Amino acid sequence: MTIWLMRIGQKANNIMIKSIIKSVSIFVISLMVFFVYGSDFSILNEDYYLILGYIFTISIISYYFYESESSYKKKHTNSISIKIFKYVSEFIYISSILISINSILIDNFLSLEFHDNVNIVYMGISLSAISIALFISAKISLGANYSPCFDHKKPNKIVDTGLYGYIRHPIYTANILLVLSILIISGSYFLIINLFLITIFYLVSAFREEKYLVSKFSGYRRYSSKTGMFIPRYKK
Repeated sequence: MTIWLMRIGQKANNIMIKSIIKSVSIFVISLMVFFVYGSDFSILNEDYYLILGYIFTISIISYYFYESESSYKKKHTNSISIKIFKYVSEFIYISSILISINSILIDNFLSLEFHDNVNIVYMGISLSAISIALFISAKISLGANYSPCFDHKKPNKIVDTGLYGYIRHPIYTANILLVLSILIISGSYFLIINLFLITIFYLVSAFREEKYLVSKFSGYRRYSSKTGMFIPRYKK
């Protein structure tokens, strides 16, 4: 038992180290772009440094979860798995962080910014905190039934507790909200592409997953009738 716990702890530490290295690398690339643009740090105030610090934190947390999924042991893979999503999600992660950092550092980065309002940025930060909390809560509820989008396995049972008592795919909802929050933080039209990509992939994945679960669990239709796919179902 002790050895098993040590292995889990070591694995978590390794993933965290990789997450920090990846996040630092993205920040270094962003700074290179910043200097190529000939921008000046003196134009940044305390708010912007706090925002950059928060983006760095989001970057580490997001990549930690991504690496946790990449390290997931493939079991019971079936036809509903969307293999390409593993690579699409990494593209979304890297491009979202890069653009959000440079949108903060560089005025009207790529001439694609729709706002430069620090209050709106803080609204985006609040939404990102909510999305991360939703993700963690949903993953805890799933427990051993969890598997990433690119490597689905048949769950042991229908989970209908916690967030799953209201939404059938709260992890998808959380990730969509996280990308939306980064779009709001950056104020960059470019990230609308990422929001569109992740929403389409999750819609396709959710429909394929539910078609599969209906065929495997007799009570899934009843569960579906009481819950929403991505948002709670309105009850009269």
